[in-house]
Amino acid sequence: MSSDVRRKSIRRVHAAVRQEPAAPAVPNELPTVSLSKLTKPDFRAEEYLKETLRVVQEKNIRQFRKALEDSRKGASKNLQKNVYRNYESFVFISKEISSMERDMQLLRELLHNISEVGDELMDEDELMDEPSRLARRRTQRMSMANQHDMFKDQLAKLWRTIRESQKLVPFAPGRHVVGDSRNVSELSPSTLQTRQKVDIIVLSDMILLAARKRRGNYAQTMLVADRSFELANVTVADVGDAARSGFLVKIVNRAETFLFGFKNADAKNEFLLLISHAKAGVFADLSGPPPPMPMPLMPVHSEREDDDGAVSSDQRKRMDEYIDTLDIHIARREFDAATSLVLQLKQQAGATAGLRDVRQAADSHTADLARLILADLLIPCSSRKQVTQNVGLLHRLGWDKEAKGAFLAARSATIKNRTRQLKLEGNTQLYIRELAIVYFRLIRNTCEWYSELFADPTMISALIAWVRQEMAGYAVIFRRHVFHEMQRFQVIASCLNHTLAEVDILGHAGLDLKFMLDQEFFPDLTSCIRSYESRCLALLTKVASEDSLQVASKVSTENYPSAAAIFGPHIPIVSTVSRLDESLTEFGNELQFIVRDSLYSQVVASVLAVIEGVLKQFLTILRKRESGYTRELALLVSTQAVISWVIPRAAAHLDRIFGRTVSDIHNLEQRLEAFPLSLQDVFCQKHSVAISKMTFDFVTADFVIDSTVTDAMQPSPQMEQLLGQLGVVARDLDQWPSLSKRSILSGLIDCLFVQMIDHRNWENNGSKRMFSHYGVHQLVLDIHFLLRVCGSLVSKSTNNMANRVCEKALRSYFAANANKGREMMNKSWYDARVLTTMHRLGFSFPDFGNGFEHRSQQSFDTGARESPEPS
Repeated sequence: MSSDVRRKSIRRVHAAVRQEPAAPAVPNELPTVSLSKLTKPDFRAEEYLKETLRVVQEKNIRQFRKALEDSRKGASKNLQKNVYRNYESFVFISKEISSMERDMQLLRELLHNISEVGDELMDEDELMDEPSRLARRRTQRMSMANQHDMFKDQLAKLWRTIRESQKLVPFAPGRHVVGDSRNVSELSPSTLQTRQKVDIIVLSDMILLAARKRRGNYAQTMLVADRSFELANVTVADVGDAARSGFLVKIVNRAETFLFGFKNADAKNEFLLLISHAKAGVFADLSGPPPPMPMPLMPVHSEREDDDGAVSSDQRKRMDEYIDTLDIHIARREFDAATSLVLQLKQQAGATAGLRDVRQAADSHTADLARLILADLLIPCSSRKQVTQNVGLLHRLGWDKEAKGAFLAARSATIKNRTRQLKLEGNTQLYIRELAIVYFRLIRNTCEWYSELFADPTMISALIAWVRQEMAGYAVIFRRHVFHEMQRFQVIASCLNHTLAEVDILGHAGLDLKFMLDQEFFPDLTSCIRSYESRCLALLTKVASEDSLQVASKVSTENYPSAAAIFGPHIPIVSTVSRLDESLTEFGNELQFIVRDSLYSQVVASVLAVIEGVLKQFLTILRKRESGYTRELALLVSTQAVISWVIPRAAAHLDRIFGRTVSDIHNLEQRLEAFPLSLQDVFCQKHSVAISKMTFDFVTADFVIDSTVTDAMQPSPQMEQLLGQLGVVARDLDQWPSLSKRSILSGLIDCLFVQMIDHRNWENNGSKRMFSHYGVHQLVLDIHFLLRVCGSLVSKSTNNMANRVCEKALRSYFAANANKGREMMNKSWYDARVLTTMHRLGFSFPDFGNGFEHRSQQSFDTGARESPEPS
């Protein structure tokens, strides 16, 4: 809305509160909304607020703000009411403007045509001599008189045939019948239901609708004039072709809309052609018998030019008559006769040197004739006979290249029209089957027609390019309905098979398009496989995150020797492993529908990605989730099951699908053979830290103890608790025979000493760790006790780290107590203390490495400033 309307609306809503500008407000006075200031063209909000609220209190400012909001809301409501009140007028005016624009466009075209005709007449009159001009005018007057009589006879016949038509189509100079379309159905634009059967008579300036009505109780029908339209005021639009609704044409006359259904596409195209000819005025001179031949339209040369060009007046007159006859043939769309005549005219004009203007006129008429034939050739769904005739005429005229392009364009339009007639009712496979039949059989027919119509071998490349273009169009539709809808592989395979069946028919006809099909659909097939892979990984990730890591089932190791050697007759697996095996089996079953050698690398990559994704998920769970020894040991067993059981099963399935050994999947078992050991190392590192924090925490332990070393000294209770936790792990490992008990326990012990030897644990706030005489003996005794109890589980590297821990502790003690000279206990003392503790604990203490009975008697050499060497 304009600013004036906005200001008027505000005045009407707030007329009761309108006030003139007042003097500056005092502090206790409530400021008022001055609409006269707000509606000024040069209104400035900042100056208005400064003037109104200069000395106003905050409470009054809030009330002023509320008054402004109320004014704005009232103005908005008023504006909305005005819009609703004037909406119908707005719509009517918009339609009138649109109609006026069409009328102005038509008027502009008519004025342009009139100016061109006037210019041509002036040019012809200027070029003609006086006798020729008089003869021309006389002939034109005679032909115009004959034409007027013919037009009158046409209207009289129309009035006799159609009752009450004279009222709707009165006599007017130049008005004549262009053509008619019979037995047309008038439909309701909203429901598409048939209202009545009508005949549509197209006149030079009007359209007459004649309804078919029964005469009494007899079956005979009669035509009664129903309504008429001015041709300049109507708009005729092609609605399109559809098997359900028919072949429709819409006629819009100002605010009225009429819908007509034709029996077939040819009838509809004929009616549209009549409308176009009526608007262009092509039939203005052709509705009756041909009038006498007019004088030639070409410039008449002087006698001097005729003498120079050796052209007699009789020969020129005959050329002019040829051109006039050629114009009539072209106007009557008698293309065969026109082609023969224009070729004859070119031949005769080319044999005579003085007929240069005749040759130019012949070339111009050739171009006009060829364009009309091309327009007919471009009409889709034309018969083979009609296409052959049009292409033959264009070949005679020398327009082979244009004929080729028009023929292929018409065939593309035919494929498009036939495709639009297909119904998609939810069954994708049926729709693709019908689509393939339409596309490839029309392509085959086009190739057969093309080889007959264009025998030149140099034009074959255009046909191949057209076939590739149509294949690309088919691929676009196929991709939209099959690949983009995320169909199952079975549906995709069925659609591909329907397509290949039709392509094979083309192969029998000598046109093999399978390589084109593979090129078009290979990226889509690989994308579908990657999408399936992503869905599998998302599902398995969710299953793994929700897995309780308890044994879900036990599967047989029959036919899998590598798994049987590790697990025995059965493999305990968690639910994630079971779901992984099911997903890979389903993946293989789906792939068998679309499998081909070109997809080998993508299939292998997707299977590898799914398997490796699950193993990585196991590693993440082991690192971040606290599930207890039993469940995490079950996870280690499941990792072994994936490598020794799931991968061989997936490889065997893919071998059957591809019909050969899928070596990449078979090699995956060897490549991931060390992965369970990596998870085992993570398990040991994680639980060694947890065990040390719960029991013997070397990081926080206090070794500066002021006490006396005696023969009653024993290993610390913390070390006994640490060995107890190792016993719990050992008992849990007894439930999983496939796991290496020795390797896991040895790894735990090794990780314990890795923590002890870490240099960060030997410093406290920048100062070195201190040991007392009692503290260093307690540390060495605990380590000696741990090594004796664990026995053969202690590796050489672990023994070396234990020696380094004891050495660092002794060096730290001697560095701080060099002058005290206190006695250090020897190896027999440590051995006696360890044996005493082991006998005291008896069989209640676990014997990890058979250390009670078979452990050889070893001791430390605890000389001054020398490190102990536990075995």
